[in-house]
Amino acid sequence: MIRQTIQILVLTLLAAGPAPAQSAKFEPGTRSGPFVATDKSLTDLLGEGYRIRGNLGTALILQKEASVFSCQVPPDPEALDFKPYFVCAELSELPRAPEVEAPKPRTGN
Repeated sequence: MIRQTIQILVLTLLAAGPAPAQSAKFEPGTRSGPFVATDKSLTDLLGEGYRIRGNLGTALILQKEASVFSCQVPPDPEALDFKPYFVCAELSELPRAPEVEAPKPRTGN
């Protein structure tokens, strides 16, 4: 019981809210692959009905219907450690370029 209370307290402190990202890599609107960084916190997303569906490396994957977010604790290269907050990014794939249609084979003469 005490262990669960401590775990909940630690998770609550970590997810308390957005903290300013120190690296330009985690600034809102910055794209990293198919994900775009947002200013939403883990607490915001959980409050909006998103559920943790698993993890991908060090990131938590949250989903609500077709919407997917990835929340991770960003690394702190100066201290060789991690920052004390989550940075969340939304899955927002870019549309593919239209495929060039191959010429159709000629039939007849």
